Amino acid sequence: MVAQHGAMAAGRVDIAQLVLAAAERGDDPPVTLVPPLGERDPSRPLRGRDELIETLLPLCLGRGDGLLHVLHGMSGCGKTAIALELVSRLKSRAAGESPVGGDSPAAGDSSAGGQSPADGKSPRRVWWVDARHADTLTAGMRAVARHMGLGTDEVRDPVAVDALWERLDRAPHDWLLVVDNAEDLSLLDGPGRLVAGTGWLRPHTCPRGLVVVTTRHGMARLWGPSAVLHAVGPVAPDHAARILLDRTGDRAGSPAEARALAGRLGGLPLALTVAGSYLAEVNGMPAVFRDANTPADFASYRRALDGDGAGINPARAAAGAWRMSVNLLHHIGLVYAGRVLNTLATFADAPIPYTLVLRPSALSTTVPAFAGLDGTTLWRTLGELIALGLVNVPEESVACEGLPCVRLHPLIRDIARAGTEDGTAVVLMEQALHLDEVRVPPEDPRSWPTWRALAPHALDLLRHAGAGGLELDEGQQTVCANAAELAARYLQSQGLFGQARREFERVLAVRVELLGTDHPETISTMHNLATALHDIGDWSGAEDLYRRVWEFWRGVRGETHPHTLTARHELGRLLLDEGRTAEAQEHLSAVYEAHGAGAEEDPGALATRHVLARVLQERGELDRARQEYEALTAINLRLLGEADPKTVQARQNHACVLYELGRMAEALPECQDVLEARRALYGASHPLTLGTAHLLALVLYALDRVDEAVSLMRDARDRSHQLLGAGHPESLSHVRTLERWSREEGHQV
Repeated sequence: MVAQHGAMAAGRVDIAQLVLAAAERGDDPPVTLVPPLGERDPSRPLRGRDELIETLLPLCLGRGDGLLHVLHGMSGCGKTAIALELVSRLKSRAAGESPVGGDSPAAGDSSAGGQSPADGKSPRRVWWVDARHADTLTAGMRAVARHMGLGTDEVRDPVAVDALWERLDRAPHDWLLVVDNAEDLSLLDGPGRLVAGTGWLRPHTCPRGLVVVTTRHGMARLWGPSAVLHAVGPVAPDHAARILLDRTGDRAGSPAEARALAGRLGGLPLALTVAGSYLAEVNGMPAVFRDANTPADFASYRRALDGDGAGINPARAAAGAWRMSVNLLHHIGLVYAGRVLNTLATFADAPIPYTLVLRPSALSTTVPAFAGLDGTTLWRTLGELIALGLVNVPEESVACEGLPCVRLHPLIRDIARAGTEDGTAVVLMEQALHLDEVRVPPEDPRSWPTWRALAPHALDLLRHAGAGGLELDEGQQTVCANAAELAARYLQSQGLFGQARREFERVLAVRVELLGTDHPETISTMHNLATALHDIGDWSGAEDLYRRVWEFWRGVRGETHPHTLTARHELGRLLLDEGRTAEAQEHLSAVYEAHGAGAEEDPGALATRHVLARVLQERGELDRARQEYEALTAINLRLLGEADPKTVQARQNHACVLYELGRMAEALPECQDVLEARRALYGASHPLTLGTAHLLALVLYALDRVDEAVSLMRDARDRSHQLLGAGHPESLSHVRTLERWSREEGHQV
């Protein structure tokens, strides 16, 4: 479980060791501001919410009150559906169409977010921001800021939120901002406090704008005086009956019977949808295939609910409807449906990569409840669960990097999860960790789509280990720790050093509790924590751990064991980063010599040779360093290929030494190629990418391409401020370079 030679290969202008400030995150995740109108079925109108929608609609048509309008209610009550209907009716008005059951195009394009209104005024803008997680909320609000005209310099500035609301206050066009699924209200605080009007969401003075938030939280004290709370409760009986009839037609009974069933379901839209889908499914099958006891109409479904004790409690009704749907699938031969749903519910509240964690062969051989399950049956079961609305398929391109995934509605997940956590997820994760695509080290870019999907579930499993977790044996708790440690290494590879540190600390606590402080697995986790401390700039803490790890392996396995050499290599790399060149050279030379014969192609020896080239560079022996980097590049090209991170790292350091030698014409194409490669590997805001951008800007400035250099350095500065904080040494390096250029140019650059 040791991540060999740290999170990144180090280099001269390689900012792998960085301190993350409070944000502690990498590049913004991919987000869209387009409302998910595909989730709205125009053939099934939203029922029972017209009064609320007609209250909100005028507020973004020139009669805004400047307040936050909060739609609050329990899961499954249809808050998001109301917001989507509001968007749809705005679009229909703009296009001059009927607002009911329309199929107008989606709002929220990259320029205006909507079509020009029929009255010829400036275009209406509609933005939809997902507030379930801090990264998507932040990225979404920054994207809104860009749409409102904030430039690159402004959008990542610590006061960008102030500039955004100043722009929204003065907006000359109608606008609607929907912030959906705001369940952790602390995320809305942003740089200030939501209740004080200084957070991400604020009161405004634009009569043409409206802010709508969907949430479960309806306590006024949580929102402050600038919020209007709209309780979204059950749907009235007549409208609830129509929701059922929209799905069943006249095949399941009369409107009066539908009304009676709707009352029993408590008017909860999610429960009504599940029940209506169930009855539509039953009535779509040949009568001879139905069991005599299968509810096929509103009255029999209600009787079944009464027998189940659901009453009119909406949450219990949803649970009853869920069980009825599962029983239907059991009746048509999909006997594993309930077990599949329970198993999905034991994973984290995130898209579940079912092709990794629900392998039929693993389920049938390791989980007794799935004995006899085959792939065809599992595939049909997932399809029917989706058709009945118990499971949904997220947008794979954004959520899962193309991996097939499913996700449960939060209420369905809570119902299915209650009392069922028995370690099945641990067993399935253990099987997943043996798959070829999962065994690729998390530092390898080929593994990143897989680990992007697996990481939330691997980290979630750690709550089962140690004191207070499930009653797992030591082997199962070790699986939880192993999976979480791999996920932490993935986070580290993405530049999320602060988060990786926290997860390594959690894993280490479990290892110590299970195995003690001097067990090899505990020491390996300690090593990985040391690399994370190194990455965030806690060099004192990292040195203490590196020395402890080195001494342990030296005492247990000897001076030349690979683990001993890895720990000593990392210690030498840290000392070099601290400017203790002589000490670093002593350790690194000893490590390289210990590799002996075969060092030419040994990955560990090559990593140490790379850092020794940095030692030469640090001592001013630039030509010798250049020759070493060229040799290392040639070896890596032959062994690993052009796109491998180690090859790219060698070229980065080669470009750096060319710059220091004054050979700018050679340094320029090398830098440009490395920047392109690192953007492809890591994204535009990864610490390694920013290091290359800084170097390329220096080269451009030396070639008198001042405008290009300044633009690139400003972008690096802004991204570094967001990642690391304005006071971090790397952020200060960008700032000081720009200040020096301003003095040399005689004006502010």
